[in-house]
Amino acid sequence: MNESVPDLVARVAAAHPDRPAVRDGQGLVSYRELVEGADRWEAALRGRGVAPGDTVAVCLPRAAVTLQAVLGIWRTGAVLVPLDPGHPVARWQFVLADCRARAVVCTKELAPRLREACGSTPARGRTDVVTVEGIDADHPPRALSATPSTPSTTPVDPYSPAYVLYTSGSTGVPKGVRVRHGALAHYVGCAGQLYEGASGPAPWHSPLAFDATVTSLWVPLTHGGEVWPVPGSDPLSGLEGLAKLLTAPVDIGILKITPTHLEALGNWLGPEGTPAAITSLVIGGEALRADQVRPWLAKCTQIVNEYGPTESTVGVVVASVKPEHVAHGAIPIGWPLPGTEILLRESSGAVPGPGEPGELCVAGPQLADGYLNRPELTEERFPPHPLRPGERMYRTGDLAMAGRDGELYYAGRIDEQIKFRGQRIEPGEIETVMCGHSEIGQAAVVVREDRLVAYVVPREGGAAPGLLALTGYLADLLPPALVPQQVLTVRELPVTPNGKLDRNALRDRKL
Repeated sequence: MNESVPDLVARVAAAHPDRPAVRDGQGLVSYRELVEGADRWEAALRGRGVAPGDTVAVCLPRAAVTLQAVLGIWRTGAVLVPLDPGHPVARWQFVLADCRARAVVCTKELAPRLREACGSTPARGRTDVVTVEGIDADHPPRALSATPSTPSTTPVDPYSPAYVLYTSGSTGVPKGVRVRHGALAHYVGCAGQLYEGASGPAPWHSPLAFDATVTSLWVPLTHGGEVWPVPGSDPLSGLEGLAKLLTAPVDIGILKITPTHLEALGNWLGPEGTPAAITSLVIGGEALRADQVRPWLAKCTQIVNEYGPTESTVGVVVASVKPEHVAHGAIPIGWPLPGTEILLRESSGAVPGPGEPGELCVAGPQLADGYLNRPELTEERFPPHPLRPGERMYRTGDLAMAGRDGELYYAGRIDEQIKFRGQRIEPGEIETVMCGHSEIGQAAVVVREDRLVAYVVPREGGAAPGLLALTGYLADLLPPALVPQQVLTVRELPVTPNGKLDRNALRDRKL
């Protein structure tokens, strides 16, 4: 696609300037106010020296000003790096250093902690901490005039990077996935065509640093819809706020959510469910079970199971969930989006036979550029396309198989990576950090009964720390989603006959 998301939002604003764009706790923001705010941020950031190709981090709550800041960043030609306000300073330090942030945008309240994080980042020059309050003081919003101003027409190169999202790394080091504007625009364009509620209201209840949030924000805003930020700065408060929102008879265009959070939302709402009218319920982030979606069949016009890793820009395979899928207990991940190619490959490189699993590989316009500052990993995970010289594909590490009609079904992983509450987690990252504790010799993490459970072996002659001490230690170093809910001390970790950690044996142990 030759247009970018900021270009598409500006087009909607030009055609419908007074249409509601964002409705948050501060009131209603029209499309005209949205792009005027973006222009204000563009001017302010340029005045602070932000230039095309720079990286600008954003650590803000769910609010209209966050979207104006992001659009302004993109208008400068800079690259967005979302930071989760709920993450520890140590994680911010790593991300800001790794992406060499030119600036970080935050609230006055968060500024001291972010200045602490910036203080240890060997960035190219100083990382400027820019607060919303400072921008408002230096560049106050204009009063609305009778004649709408002309929004910025600065074109955004679709081949330039739009954002870098950091995901869990198997070696204990998070990795930044760099996604182009063209890939982002292709996804939101396809989603706008396939999701019937694209032009309606969309609750925004998940962090900006979670790539599933793209669906809740940029699909409606590029199709004339409306974003409803849910108060709170962490996923749990967002989910609770979403439950409160859905207790009213409101019309929802798109609701994007993970299967685990959908199940929790149902528990919050109770047996009678929601009186809200939901046009498109889009579920993604982890494998979807029939029991998780069954209560929602009669409440939504359209239910979509969306599959896609961060490295292929949010979603590349979608399935329309039907009652017969739920009745049979097998929900497909579906068919690739227009322009996307899916290849299934066995470990030998051969194509698996019908009904046989193979590694799911993705090619097409939504592929990420690779991993920031990780050329070896990029080469490994984005190898050359086997059939088209000069093109690449992405090896997802997921297994899938094709049904009789060619529709795809998820079949597990080829490695130890797990999906927990919609977050992609490499157990090795948690285990590496745990073994940095002075009292822990070995560690292993598995998912059991919807909990992250850590098994630890104390250092020789010592005793492992208790749950509170260990989780406190980890909370200073890892995002909340990566901190185990249960810690068990064992004398040794089980191994397979070939000497590798036997995670299945850990999962089968009595708790």
